[in-house]
Amino acid sequence: MYNGPNVYQAVAVQTSSPTKLVVMLYEGAIRFLRESVQAIESKDLDRKRQSVDRAVAIVQHLAGTLDMEQGGPVAADLYRLYGYMMSRILEGSAKLETAPIEEVIKLLGVLLSGWEELTKKDHQSGVTTPLLSRQTAGNGLELHV
Repeated sequence: MYNGPNVYQAVAVQTSSPTKLVVMLYEGAIRFLRESVQAIESKDLDRKRQSVDRAVAIVQHLAGTLDMEQGGPVAADLYRLYGYMMSRILEGSAKLETAPIEEVIKLLGVLLSGWEELTKKDHQSGVTTPLLSRQTAGNGLELHV
């Protein structure tokens, strides 16, 4: 059975480098947060809930896959930042305010640009960034930051 774009997306995920997968996660979170802003503005609460749920799930995944032992203070700082992002997303969602969500979009954009640079360097050198050395048993990505 042909599932259209989902097939292409599955192949892209399965064949991407670890750094590219992180880029895809950031892009997805930003996309879902933009959708939630639009849904709040148009008062589409069901769409807002779905978009917020997806964005929060991505940020939780990013936080949950940090390697605190290897990443040291950088991983701890990222963990706190992800927690802050989740609280701002949920605050914006609960109060139907776009400003907290737009703040998170900006924060994710800054982090995304850094991961995009790593992806370019990995692609040019053909070497995987040591920050992302393996996938977890559940096929999730483990971040070594």
